[in-house]
Amino acid sequence: MLSPEDAQLLAQALAQVIPLRGRQRVTHTKPAPPIRFQRRQAAVSEPDGFPLSDGDTSGQAQVLESFHRSGISSETLRRLKRDSHTVRETLDLHGLNRDQARLSVAHFVNAAVQQGVKRVRIVHGQGFGSTHGGALLRQQTRHWLTQMPDVLAFVGAPAQDGGKGAVLVLLRST
Repeated sequence: MLSPEDAQLLAQALAQVIPLRGRQRVTHTKPAPPIRFQRRQAAVSEPDGFPLSDGDTSGQAQVLESFHRSGISSETLRRLKRDSHTVRETLDLHGLNRDQARLSVAHFVNAAVQQGVKRVRIVHGQGFGSTHGGALLRQQTRHWLTQMPDVLAFVGAPAQDGGKGAVLVLLRST
């Protein structure tokens, strides 16, 4: 309940307000619910029974900057990178070891596809805190994504969305 003084101040502040009528009114739609994702223990297998193999873990392998399946154009990759601000779902792998990250990526992609999400961001970091002296999760995450049939393409994120420490992923529609 407002005191009489506060009510008078509010009335003065709102005296110049003109209410919007009819077509000038904006109605906001409710945003899509976030992906309900829970990290699993390392003993849990990857979804759909497909195991994700590790690539070269020596830290000497070439890191894929982008990937696309046949039928996906390079223009689609450019659009994915250009429209990175439309990506709403993100998985952050910071602090996870390789086994935890593998399972998290597999479950995250599977959950996103089941919920009809087309674009996701996976933040793997740049490897500054790695005990292996390189960006192991960066390399492995991109290797795992190439093995997943639900992943149509991926591209490195622009600087404002994580740069070399993140990847934008295009998923198939259900």
